[in-house]
Amino acid sequence: MTSGTMRTDPPPAVPDDGGGIMSPALRATTVGVLALVSLHAFEALALTTVMPTIARDLDGAALYAMAFTATLASGIVSIVWSGNLADRRGPRPPLLLGLALFATGLVVAGLAPSMGLLVAARVVQGLGAGMTSTALYVLVTRVYPQRLHTAILAGFSAAWVVPSIAGPFVAGVITQTIGWRWVFGLALVVLVVAAVLLGRILTGLRQEVVDVPWRTRSIAASGVLAVAVLGLNAAADRLDALGIAVAVVALVVVALTLLPLTPRGTLRAAQGLPTDIALRALAFAAFSGAEVYLPRLLTERDGLSPSLAGVALTVTGVTWFVGSWVQGRWDRRFEIGRTATGSLAAITVSLAALAGAVALDCPTWVVIALFPVVGLGIGTLYPRVTAQALARAGSTEQGLVSSALQIGDSSGAATAIALSAIAFAAAGGTVPGAYAVVFALMAVPALLGWSVAHRVR
Repeated sequence: MTSGTMRTDPPPAVPDDGGGIMSPALRATTVGVLALVSLHAFEALALTTVMPTIARDLDGAALYAMAFTATLASGIVSIVWSGNLADRRGPRPPLLLGLALFATGLVVAGLAPSMGLLVAARVVQGLGAGMTSTALYVLVTRVYPQRLHTAILAGFSAAWVVPSIAGPFVAGVITQTIGWRWVFGLALVVLVVAAVLLGRILTGLRQEVVDVPWRTRSIAASGVLAVAVLGLNAAADRLDALGIAVAVVALVVVALTLLPLTPRGTLRAAQGLPTDIALRALAFAAFSGAEVYLPRLLTERDGLSPSLAGVALTVTGVTWFVGSWVQGRWDRRFEIGRTATGSLAAITVSLAALAGAVALDCPTWVVIALFPVVGLGIGTLYPRVTAQALARAGSTEQGLVSSALQIGDSSGAATAIALSAIAFAAAGGTVPGAYAVVFALMAVPALLGWSVAHRVR
């Protein structure tokens, strides 16, 4: 895989009629793809909102962070497999398999009698999410002309808007009225609708087997990476000498296993494709590690109900969309280096300010107002660096590049959540001290990204 040279793609599957992503030729594809993205958005935001209630009802506070990390860790394995399968057979097989796995995970989670079984269900959901998310990026490169890549990727962020506005509140209301189990039921309904809409385009994505070898080394490395991430998360349960040793070893294994899963130079953010992947990973790590603790803070410190605690995530989803919409509409007006630098600076400053606000026991509205700035920063960054990364891939490397992007996101987020859990436990789990430590720690990956953002040019 090249790291800095744009590759020439074959003609898109749908002839370019000069229109936009909602042109007659692309409308059905766009609606189906965005419906599936909305499913992922609803599931992620809804579960972040109601997980404090689930952990309390199932007596599973010790597995709170694991409920998120397990999904990301299992997704790491399916992301690599999905990318390899998509290069061999096109995006259709991983999309179908991913939808089936995701549906199975939702059903089991909704019926789970214990936190342990719920975490297991989240593992299955992660497998399905990894399969579908990577396949969607390949679908973009196969169906849409390159001039529309930034626009459709900005559409991915736009698809988070309705779930961001309604998802946390609806999930909170469902939890307070008929119970949190029905949140998984509603997600299942959204999945069925998305599958029906995608049915129209999947038939046209059939592809004969292409002579692309199975990347067995990468698939094996992804399994080791997933285990290392889970081990890192488990270390939060015991902060003695053994726990610290496990955490250190797990971090080393995470770094080593990323080497065969990402382009050479990704860990040091070498110029070109490695920087594209590294910046996404660092931004998403900062966002995810802070996001999972925000509703919990608002519930414990401020006594907010699940629906009200989700307001911060709702507003953050809107600002994420605003940043993406601006980039999708006027990307040529903004130089990518300045865009990346400004976005990561905004994320860093807002997380540092959030840590300070929590430590100083500032009012609820201050906390809720600060986190959406993180959403604006990451929403501005994502579509630009993603479109640039996909433009570097040839037709037999689209799955590889897509999986590398997803691996960066998932491993970065899973590692950040695990480190947040360790920091939270080390700080005694107190209010507000432990939360302030978590938010301050999550400003670090954003700061690292800011320091190398100029290499994205």
